[in-house]
Amino acid sequence: MNENFRTILNRRIEESGQSPFLYLPETDKSLSFIDIKQYGERLFNKLIEIVNSPVNCVGTLLLNGAQAAITSLSVIMNGFTLLPINPRLTWPEICDVLEQSDVRIIVSTRDIHLKTFFIENGWNTVEWSINGIDFLFLVKLESSSVCTATVPEKYSLLLFTSGTTGKSKGVLLTEKNLLSNAGFVIDAHKLNSNDVALCVLPLYHINGLVVTLLSPLMAGMAVVMPQKFSTDSFFNLVMKYKPTWFSAVPAIFSKLLSYPSSSDQTLNCLRFARSASAPMPEELYYEFEKRFGVPLIEAYGITEAACQVCSNPVPPGKRKPGSAGIPFGNKVKIVDGEVYVKGPNVFEEYLNRSLETSETLENGWLKTGDLGYIDSDGYLYLTGRKKELINRGGEKFSPREIEEVLHQLPEVEETGVVGIPDPVFNEEVAAFIVLRPGASLSKEQVQTFCRSRMAIFKVPVEVIFLDSLPKGPSGKIQRRFLRENYMKK
Repeated sequence: MNENFRTILNRRIEESGQSPFLYLPETDKSLSFIDIKQYGERLFNKLIEIVNSPVNCVGTLLLNGAQAAITSLSVIMNGFTLLPINPRLTWPEICDVLEQSDVRIIVSTRDIHLKTFFIENGWNTVEWSINGIDFLFLVKLESSSVCTATVPEKYSLLLFTSGTTGKSKGVLLTEKNLLSNAGFVIDAHKLNSNDVALCVLPLYHINGLVVTLLSPLMAGMAVVMPQKFSTDSFFNLVMKYKPTWFSAVPAIFSKLLSYPSSSDQTLNCLRFARSASAPMPEELYYEFEKRFGVPLIEAYGITEAACQVCSNPVPPGKRKPGSAGIPFGNKVKIVDGEVYVKGPNVFEEYLNRSLETSETLENGWLKTGDLGYIDSDGYLYLTGRKKELINRGGEKFSPREIEEVLHQLPEVEETGVVGIPDPVFNEEVAAFIVLRPGASLSKEQVQTFCRSRMAIFKVPVEVIFLDSLPKGPSGKIQRRFLRENYMKK
C-alpha cells in the first residue's frame, strides 16, 4: 500500500488512538487521533451533501484552531484540493484568488468579517457544528465565468504565493510533495512521538501547515494549536503544555525578546526553536540564544518546494549562524548565483500559468529566484532575491547586506531596504525602519552608523521610520509595497 496521510492517521490510531493530537488552549480541550478521523469524515460528508455536485477544490478562511486543522486534514485525506486563504486579506484580494481558482465552497467560522461581501456577491451560507466546534460554509453553486479552468484533481494543495515580487501565482502541490517534505522536516529536526509542537504560524501558510501540522501527524506527536499568537499567551502556553519545539519567523523572535526577562526560565522545556520564511539577522540569533538558552535552528523553504529546502541540524549537529543549513532529502545547487532545488517535494505547475511554470522549472530543477552560495561543508547561504538586487550606477548589491548592518543598531526592531529611482545612478537606497518600543533614532544617526560599516554607495540616502512593515502571509517583508508607497509620496 502506498503511504499517504490517511494511512498515516490510521496507523496513529492503531498505536495510540486516544492520545491527544491537538491541544486547544482557548477551550482547554484536546482532540485525539480518533477524533480527528471521525470529525474529518463527518465534515467531508457534509461538504458533499451541501455542494451536491462534483467538486474538487475546497477553500478555507480560517485562523488557527480546531476548524483549520480538521478541515485541512479532511480535505487532503479525502482526495480534494485544499485552498487555504488568508482571512486577513481584503475583499479585492480574495476575489483575485476566487477568480483564479474557481473555488465554489469555502469553510470558515460564524465570525468571519467578510461574510457580508460573500452574501452580496451570490454566496449562500450554511452553519454547522461538530461537538461544539462551529463551522460556516460559504457556497457558490455557479462557476465563475472569469476562470477558464478548474483545479486539476491530482493535487492536494493550492497555495497562492505572497506576491513579494509581483502578482500572486497559485502553486499546485501533490500529496507526494507534502509527504516528502513532512518527512524532510522530521529527519532534519529528529522529531518523534515524544515531542510536542507549539504552532504559532498560520495554517494558511505552507510553513505552518507542513511543519507544525503534517509533520507532527507523521511523527505521531501532539500539537498545541492556539488560535492566535501573542507574547503573553506564548509564555503561558509553554509553561502549561511544555512543548519541545516551535517554528516561527524572525519578527516573532524579536517580539519574544521584547518581553520582560522574568520569562526566560519558562523556555527550558524547548530543545530547539526553528526560524524560517524570512532571513534571520545574526544579532537577533545570538541575542535569542544568549537570553533563553534555546538552540535556534535556521531553515529555508519555498512554497514551490512544499516548504523546507534546507535546515541547520539540531544539536549536537553543526549549526552555522547566518546559514540556511544543508539539504535533507532534496538536492540543491547554485547556477549563476541562483539557488536551484530538485527532489520529490518540488511542485509540478502553477495554476493556469504554463509560461511561468516553464520559466521556473528546468529539467526537474526549481529555479527559486533566491541568490546564494554553498560553502565547503555543503551549507547554503542566502544573499538576496534575484529580482531585488539594487543597481546603483552599475554597482549591484542585495538589500539584505544593508539590513544586516541596520539590525546591529539596538534601537532597530525590523527593517526593509529597497532601491528607489534616481536620475543619476538609476537607483538609490532607501531604508524603512521600525524601532523597538521606547527607542529613538534619527536619519543622520543611521547614516553615520552605516558609513563606517559599508561602501558609501550602499548607505541609505532615505531613512523612513514606520510603525510596521508590509508582510506577506509567510512573514516576508514585501519590498514591492515599500517601494510603491515611497513612490506615491
